[in-house]
Amino acid sequence: MAALPFAAAAQQQYTIDGTIGKVKFPAKAYVAYQDRGQMKFDSATVQPDGKFIIKGNVSVPMKAFVMVAQNGENLNSRPSPDQVGVYLENGTTVITTPDSLFRANVGGTPLNKDQQEMISLLLPFKKTEAEMSAGFKAAEGNSDEQAQIQQAFESMALAKLQIQMGFIESHPKSLVSLNLLRSAVDPGKYPEKADSLFNSFSEELKASPAGQSYLNKIGKSKALTVGGMAPDFVLKNTKDQDVSLSSFKGKYVLVDFWASWCGPCRRDNPNVVKAYKKYKSKNFTILGVSLDGGDNAKAKWMDAIAKDGLTWDQVSDLKGWGSYAVQLYHINAVPTNFLIDPTGKIIGKDLHGDELEAKLATILL
Repeated sequence: MAALPFAAAAQQQYTIDGTIGKVKFPAKAYVAYQDRGQMKFDSATVQPDGKFIIKGNVSVPMKAFVMVAQNGENLNSRPSPDQVGVYLENGTTVITTPDSLFRANVGGTPLNKDQQEMISLLLPFKKTEAEMSAGFKAAEGNSDEQAQIQQAFESMALAKLQIQMGFIESHPKSLVSLNLLRSAVDPGKYPEKADSLFNSFSEELKASPAGQSYLNKIGKSKALTVGGMAPDFVLKNTKDQDVSLSSFKGKYVLVDFWASWCGPCRRDNPNVVKAYKKYKSKNFTILGVSLDGGDNAKAKWMDAIAKDGLTWDQVSDLKGWGSYAVQLYHINAVPTNFLIDPTGKIIGKDLHGDELEAKLATILL
């Protein structure tokens, strides 16, 4: 289990010792990381035997990515560079792979051993997720089969979360645990668990910049729990008209954060469509908030709306995770939704599938 010397604040001298079995030369290896607010790159040439060594210094232990550009290409020649996540800390990180870094095994230092242990624990879920995504796409047009796959996916996601939380609990001094907590346990969805897991960490880990950032999210998320008032926002709809959340006052409204690129969102949409059709005549509506952004964002957003049959109001500023509403509601993952009553009070959160149906039936039937 890796301990973090944050209190000592001493520079970390790292070495990355890599071996790639099959390489298209000339090739160059890079390590990319952010230190003291600046993006930095260290690099080394991959030798004829497939080996490379990169050495450098960082201010504290941190997550980084090792990437390889082969066949004389630049690092940015491909949209998705061949890469693997590593931790930079005192000592030698060992990377071995028969070909692609996506399949690399990483070890050698305490944090990288922790990371590899976590990856091994989650590998079965990664394979299942890929199979379910392929099955969901193949079942397009069959809403019943897609609903079954979505239900199975949600059960699998909960099982995965239990494994992730178990890893965090068993590695309370590891930066790997803190990063996993930040990515897997949304304080908005699981406020009590987020709080207890964070408090189980060492004082050094809690006092780290990443720890303080997560603690801040825990504090902010408490304002968006059931019983609190939903913050108002104004975003453009698909016709570039302003739409405010407050304009729906007097109705029950499900504020649904989603995106065209989000597989779980698209798998859940048939359930949301079903709920909308059933309850739209009973003072209920939906306001979709898209996290689409980047190239051709509006076209992708509009295409997903049409394909999934989302006939309710849709808004977005097309800024992705940088969206104003995303920041206001502290969205860390999608799909996420909030059920709001006619007075603007939050009466439900993260309701999906049967849970959404049961909640709406309770208040509208």
